[in-house]
Amino acid sequence: MDRKYNFGIIGCGDYLRCELAVIKASTRIGVKSLFDTDSARAGKYAAELGGGVVDDPGAIFDDPGIDAVCLFVPPWARRELIVRAASAGKDIITTKPLAPSVEDCAAMVEAVEGKVRCGVFYLRTGNNLIETYKTMLESGEVGKLALVRHDWIHHYPQWNNWATDPAKNGGPFMDAEIHNMNFSRYLMGRAATHVTFFSDNHAHPELRCADTESMKLDFEGDGAAHLFITWAADLAVTSTEGNYREHIDITYFVTDQGWRLTHGSEGITASRRGEKKVFAVAPLAGTRYDRFIESLEKDADLPRDIAGLREAAHDIRIIRTGEKNPGRRVALEL
Repeated sequence: MDRKYNFGIIGCGDYLRCELAVIKASTRIGVKSLFDTDSARAGKYAAELGGGVVDDPGAIFDDPGIDAVCLFVPPWARRELIVRAASAGKDIITTKPLAPSVEDCAAMVEAVEGKVRCGVFYLRTGNNLIETYKTMLESGEVGKLALVRHDWIHHYPQWNNWATDPAKNGGPFMDAEIHNMNFSRYLMGRAATHVTFFSDNHAHPELRCADTESMKLDFEGDGAAHLFITWAADLAVTSTEGNYREHIDITYFVTDQGWRLTHGSEGITASRRGEKKVFAVAPLAGTRYDRFIESLEKDADLPRDIAGLREAAHDIRIIRTGEKNPGRRVALEL
């Protein structure tokens, strides 16, 4: 029987709530220790996942019985913890956005590379729809991806006091649309070359950030992603205890052979001049945590649906470069 790996979890907020079912479904990890600045909240998740509550992150980093750590903390709190985890020899799972600044990202890359593994979870991670798109595009059956169009509409975050702070997180693009920028880069499969960024505030002057942001990201080989997000519309919020917001999602893709790609209950549909092809969405083997562990055991690259630290750092560089040059098409150096 494959052995289970002991994990420590630092940060027991809304992201852990979203990950709870996947962690429980994993056959390869067990939770030994949890830490949160709110010990009662850590205790609630300890009751669900097992493990004990510790009163300092150092107890997790210093525990030789813990193999890896999940750093489910806000981006502005992540740099110090990733450096400490790497110094302690703990492999790391964390999430987007990696950090608020390019400088923080560089410090994390320097601390981690060549020492431990660090996987960064995005919307594409463990997402069998995105993996089916990737496999379909790699086959060449409908050509290569030429255009990504993505629009997201939802209410601005209300369950914490940092998500709308540009110094701690960023605006709506950094907070959320970064997911879709990342899967655009993943599906394009070639280098991003230029960025053009726009930022506006239409309805919420009380926010510390813009309520609407968009980006055109250009790629080698005449590819482009047009990405848009707005928090301007006051859509439904069912609870301010976490991310319980109404979401409107508009997505389609176009290939260089003129196929329009969309998805729904049938799977992925490619349509062109009245012709249609339907691709079934295939399940993924195991959970993202299981596949992370398997890559460690084999001393192999991270599973391709899990972004590496340098890739996540490049996402931050792209956004911050665009923000500094609003409305201008700027060359990227990644």
